[in-house]
Formats: sequence, structure tokens, C-alpha cells
Amino acid sequence: MYDRRLDAVIAAAELGSFARAGRRLHISTPAVAKQVNTFEQEYGITLFDRSRSGVRLTAAGEGFVADALPIIDRCREILRRVRNRAESASDPIRLGVSMLRSGRRILDLWQRDARRHPQIRLELVSMPDDRQSIDDIITHLGEQVDMISTAFDAESWHGVCNTLTLAVEPLCIAVPREHRLARLPRVTLDDLQGERVRIIRRHHGGNDHARDMLERHSGIELVDIDHYDLDVFNQCAQIGDLLITKPMWDGVHPQLVNVAVDWPEPVELSYGLLYALHPEPQVRDFVERIRELNGMRGA
Repeated sequence: MYDRRLDAVIAAAELGSFARAGRRLHISTPAVAKQVNTFEQEYGITLFDRSRSGVRLTAAGEGFVADALPIIDRCREILRRVRNRAESASDPIRLGVSMLRSGRRILDLWQRDARRHPQIRLELVSMPDDRQSIDDIITHLGEQVDMISTAFDAESWHGVCNTLTLAVEPLCIAVPREHRLARLPRVTLDDLQGERVRIIRRHHGGNDHARDMLERHSGIELVDIDHYDLDVFNQCAQIGDLLITKPMWDGVHPQLVNVAVDWPEPVELSYGLLYALHPEPQVRDFVERIRELNGMRGA
């Protein structure tokens, strides 16, 4: 924590007087002067020009106070959080949610068991869907967000975060509702001849194997995308493009339907949780309980 003598320095800087600073801090004027003087002597700096009319920051003092204020605010925030933790049974577990990562499956699983674990508090945190922000959130899991429920390629996040696989699902294709393929229960790659298909660009996700198979069909035009967001779904609905997608996004856009694909070879992604490499105890407990609940559902 910061040196408490800084309270006297800040008060004197803001009020221009040791006497007024003392009244704010409920200590005597000599006590304020002593705290400021010993601080200056200890660190070999002169923070104030002193006169009979009061005190005024030196140029060095102005820079020092400007740098010190955010540090003091940060320390106060740390203390506030520590006190809140001491007063509550546990910190909330923050599940990041967005339009494309609703966390619905996790919430449905947890709803079956939440009453038995009142010490575990789940909190939903809104996230964006743009790739850069999501990648940054995943890289820093445990800071603003503790976990994300999504489809993922486990190898892509090795060494970055922990993963819990709850299901393994094949990639499918999103088709505008009025499209000729929307009425089929499944499509083959031959059915995609003459179509424009949007797919994540190579090395930007777990779709490379699907891309390899699609590229072998010269009649399929592939259109690269950098990430999935609602704009991509809107464009496909408006233009009529198809979109390589995931079962978890079925129903995300009302004008698109997911159709299964008969891939010549398996093309699958994991679905589950991404969480920090070194999670807090309550996060670790929650993940383990979700693992157990998922196993019970599949039994």
C-alpha cells in the first residue's frame, strides 16, 4: 500500500495550506508539516515552495502528485475489493457472454444444481464479438472475465488458457431461409457447387480442414472472413452467401438456418469452457461441477 504521508501531501497540494490540510485530515498543522517534511527528506525531493501565505507545488511536486494520484486510487480500489471479498462468501464467477457466446448451455447445466451450492455466485459479463477483443479477453482470463463458453480448437489455446470440453460437434453451414438448400436435412459438398461460401481465413481458427475439402471443389467460391460477428450473419442473409458455422449458433440470426454437412472426413470443434491457466479456487470448483453435471446429463 502507498505511504500514508501522501495523504498530507495531496491535501496540502489541493488546499494550498498545511493548516487547511490538517483540518481535512483531522490532524494538527505541525503533524501535516512533519509528514510532508519527513517525506521530502527521506526521498530527497522538494515538493512545495513555502511562504507565509501558504504552500505551492514546485514543478517537481506537480509531476509527482499527478503520478501519485492514480497509484493512490488503485491502492484504495485494491483495499475495497479485499474488504468486499472478506464480507462475501466468495467472489462471483464472471461468465463472459455476447450475441454469439450466450453461455446458454452452461446456464442450463448450472440451473440444475445452483441451489445446492449457494457459496458459488455466477455473474454474467457482457463482451463484444470482434476477434481482437475476444482474443484479448481469452488471453487475460481471470482479470475482467473468468470464463467463456464457446466452440474452440483446443490446440489453438494450448498454453494460453485451460479448456473444458463438454461436447464435440461437426461444423455445419448457415443458409438463408429462402435458399434451395434450406429445405434439406443435410447437404454434401456437391450440393454446394456454384455457391459462395464464407469461411474463416486459413490459420485463424479450427476450420482449415474444412477449407481443404472445400478447395478441392473448383465450383465452390470461398470468401475469407477474419472473424464471426453479427455483421457477417447479416451480410449472408442479405446477399445470399452461405456461411461455415457451428451448431451453437443455430437461431442466432432469424433469416438463417443451420444445415448439417456430410463432410468426406470428420470436421469437428470442441464446445465447452475456456478459463484461466491458474484459476481462483471458486472458478476451479465451478468448472469441476459443470464437468460432473455434463457427465450426468450424458449418462
